[in-house]
Amino acid sequence: MSMFLGPIHYVMFNKIKVAAGRSAAVISAFEKKHPAETGETVQAALPDGVVDFSGAVLEEILGDKPIHGFLQSLIDKVEVSEASLVTALLYRFPDDGKELLMDAFRSHGAETASAAQAEADGQSVENMLMQHYLEGMPCDPGGSYRTDGNGSTIVEHSDCLHQYKWESAGAPFETMCELLDAWVEGFADALEPGVKLERTEAIANGDSKCSC
Repeated sequence: MSMFLGPIHYVMFNKIKVAAGRSAAVISAFEKKHPAETGETVQAALPDGVVDFSGAVLEEILGDKPIHGFLQSLIDKVEVSEASLVTALLYRFPDDGKELLMDAFRSHGAETASAAQAEADGQSVENMLMQHYLEGMPCDPGGSYRTDGNGSTIVEHSDCLHQYKWESAGAPFETMCELLDAWVEGFADALEPGVKLERTEAIANGDSKCSC
């Protein structure tokens, strides 16, 4: 086993598990609406099955591999798998696929927040999001967080850490952004009802940065 596992590595692994768990929630939502077609669509999109780390223990699956590269490989695997699933569902269900995806992402965000609320211990919504929302590795160029003096938090990203993985799976860039925004909205609203996410700029729309 890699020698040095610190708190940040467990936080990162938890974020990866949360992100992986979204796919199961998405599939469940589609099975309720389209029980006959969903299974074959998922099988075609993910022939090796849905990525699932729900019962995994970091030390056991890590072995003697370097922790940084190992976690990065898990992030890539989860995000490409999720994007492949989204792509397949949008193609198979053009009439209501996006609506079902938006609802499933939002609901999973709310469920994640509700499950974590017992351990919140007075933390802000922003801090809770940083504990559960997967946005690359700690050393990656992440978002900057600042308050505007009116009770709002401004989050900006100059680079999209997801784009190349989404594109490799053929997923629509803008739709994937909207889905993650829905997840964040569901998460934040479950912790602090009434919190709204307003995106003013998006790299997916051709802007130089993401800002919300």
